[in-house]
Amino acid sequence: MLKKPARWFGTLKVRLMLASALVIAASVAVSTEVVLQRVEARSVQAVMELERDSAERMAAMLGQRVVGLQKMLRATAAMMPAAVRRETPAAIEFLRDKPALTTSFANLFIANAEGQVLALHDGDTASARTLNLADREYFKRTVSQGIPVVSTPMSGRISLEPIIQVTMPVLGEGGNVEAVIGGALRLATRNLFDDLTYAGHSETDTATTIVTDARGVIISHPDRAHVMRSIEAEPGLAEVVARWVAQGRPVEPTGFAAHAPGRFITMAGVAGADWMVFRVAPDTELLGGLHQARREAIQWAGGVAVLGSLMILGLLALLLGPLSQLRRRALALQQGELAIHEGWPDPQGEIGELSRVLQQALHERAAGEEAQRTLARQMQSVLAAAPVGIAFSRDRRFEFVGAEFCALLGWQASERAGRPAADIFASGAEYQALGPAVQAAFAAGKPYFGELQFVRRDGTGFWGRLQGRPVEAANPGAGTIWLLEDVTEHRLVRERLSWSASHDALTGLLNRGAFEARLEAWLLEPGSLDAPRPPASLVYVDLDRFKQINDNAGHAAGDHLLRQVGALLRVQLRGDDVVARMGGDEFALFLPGCVAAVALQLSERLRLAITELGIDHADGRLTIGASAGVVEIDPAASVVVAEWMARADAACYEAKREGRGVVRVARAAAALRVVSG
Repeated sequence: MLKKPARWFGTLKVRLMLASALVIAASVAVSTEVVLQRVEARSVQAVMELERDSAERMAAMLGQRVVGLQKMLRATAAMMPAAVRRETPAAIEFLRDKPALTTSFANLFIANAEGQVLALHDGDTASARTLNLADREYFKRTVSQGIPVVSTPMSGRISLEPIIQVTMPVLGEGGNVEAVIGGALRLATRNLFDDLTYAGHSETDTATTIVTDARGVIISHPDRAHVMRSIEAEPGLAEVVARWVAQGRPVEPTGFAAHAPGRFITMAGVAGADWMVFRVAPDTELLGGLHQARREAIQWAGGVAVLGSLMILGLLALLLGPLSQLRRRALALQQGELAIHEGWPDPQGEIGELSRVLQQALHERAAGEEAQRTLARQMQSVLAAAPVGIAFSRDRRFEFVGAEFCALLGWQASERAGRPAADIFASGAEYQALGPAVQAAFAAGKPYFGELQFVRRDGTGFWGRLQGRPVEAANPGAGTIWLLEDVTEHRLVRERLSWSASHDALTGLLNRGAFEARLEAWLLEPGSLDAPRPPASLVYVDLDRFKQINDNAGHAAGDHLLRQVGALLRVQLRGDDVVARMGGDEFALFLPGCVAAVALQLSERLRLAITELGIDHADGRLTIGASAGVVEIDPAASVVVAEWMARADAACYEAKREGRGVVRVARAAAALRVVSG
C-alpha cells in the first residue's frame, strides 16, 4: 500500500521547479532583446525593399527576352515567301536557313492556318512532320486573333517534356493569317531561365528564384522536378501565394515583398508574357549580423544559467542521495546481476514510493513479455504452416509475416518484420489511398478486398489480391491481419478476354458490337433545355479495289493494307472520335459534336489519304481507294442505332454505285449529295 503523497508545495518536483525558474529568470537579458527587436524591424524593411527591386529587375529582364524572341519571329514572318506558307519543301529549306532562330528555340515550326505542320526544325535539322496543332489553344488564339502568343506550359508532342510555345502569325496581303511560325522553350532542360534559376545559385546570391505562369504553374525552378507543379504546393510560400490567388492572380510589374518566418519572399510580374517571378531569400543570410548579436545575448544568458545549474547540482547532492542508489540498482537490473526484487532502496518520501512503483512495474512487464513471447511463437508456427501469404501489421508496420508472404515478396521473415508496410507497394499514391478504403470497409463491418500492384525485393512487380480483417473491430490500434495472393496471371487472362471482346484482332480498332454500344450510349445521354446537345456525324467507309489486292497479292498483303488503313484513321481523328472496323474492308467513324459539313471535309481528306496507300507487287504498285457515306445525327430525333447505321451504309452504297472514290452525305431525309469523284 503506497503512502499518501506530501503536500504539493513540499514535493521535490516543486522545489526543483522553483529553483530552476529563479535561475532562468535571472539569466534573461530583457533590455538586449528589446533593442535587437527594434533594429531587426528596421533592417527587415530595408532588405524587403532591396529584394523587391531584385524581383522587378528579373521580371523586366525576362520580359525583354520574350520581346526579343517575338521580334525575331516577327522579322522572320515578314520575310517569309508565299511558297513557304503552303509547301513543305519550301518550308523545310526556309527553316534550314535560320540558324539564329534554331539556336534560340528548342525547336521551330511552320504550320498553315489549318494547323498542319509543314516543317519542323528540332535543333539539328529541318524535316516534315505529320503533326496538327489545330487543337492547341495557343494556335487557335494566334490564328483567330492574328496576334503573337506565349502559351501556357504544356507537354510537347515531339520532345514529350514540358515546354512553352512562342508563336507569331504570318499575315497575307489582305491581313488574314496564312501561316504560323513558332518556337518551343524547354522547361526541363536548357531555356531562357537558366541564368536566373538553374544557374542562379552562387556565393553572392543565395535566393531561390521561381517563375510561374498567370495560373501559378511553375515553369522554372532550381529543382527541375518541380516544373509543371503548382506554386501553391511550394513549401514556405503558402501564405503569400494565397493572398495573390485571393486578389485574382494579378500580373503586375510592380513588385511585392513580404517577410515570413526564416525568409523574405518577393514577387513581380513579367510584362508581355503573363508570368510571375517569385524570389525566396533566407533571412539568415540577409540578417546575419542581427542573428549573431542575438546568439551572443543567448550565450551570455546561457553563462548565467550554467552558474545557476551549479547551484542546483549542489542542492541535488543534498536532496537526492537516495535517488543515486535507485539509479545504481536500475543499472544492476539491466546487467542481470540481481533478481528483480533484490537490492532496492526503501527511503521515506517520494523516492521510496518511486522505488516500490518501479519494482511492481518491472514484475508486471516481465510477466507480459513472457506472455508475448509465447504468443509470438504460436503465431509464427501458424504463419509458417499457412498455404497463403499471411501477415500482421500495426501502426503501418509489419510485426509478424508468414513464410508464404515473404516468398511472394522475395524477403526473409527476419528482414520484413518491423519494416514499413509501404515498402511492398509499387505506387506510393496507391498505398496512401489504401488507408481510407480499408477504414471504410472496417467501419461497415466488412473485410477489405482489393487488387493492387506490389514490388518484390529484386524490383520486379506483380498484381496481388489483398484481403484484410481487423484483429479487434472495436479497436483499430490492435492491428490488422492480411492475406496476399499473386493474381498476375489471372489479370492478364481477364484483360486479354476483355480486350478481345470489344476490339478487332487485326487492326486493333473497336469491333462492330463495341462501336454500336458507344453510339447507343451517346444517343441515350440526357439533354437539357438550357443547353441542347450539339449534333454528331456518322461516317461509313468502304475500301475500293480491295478484292484485287487479295486476289493478286494474297490475303497477307490485304491484311497489311487493312492495318495501314486502321493506323491512318487513328492518326487523323480527334481524341474523342470513335473508329471501328465493321468487318471485311468496311470501317465506321463516329464524330461527336461534328456537323455534316465538317464530317464531309474530314471524310474527303481521309479518302484522299487512303488513295496514297498501296503495296509493291510484281505487276506494279497495287493501290486502293475508298467510298464513304456521311449522315448527321440529330440527338433530339427518336431514331435507333440501327437506323442511323443503315442511313450511313446507304449513303456509302450510293457512293459505290456512282463509280467509287466518292463521299456522299445523307441528311435526315433521303437527300444525298455528291462531293468528289
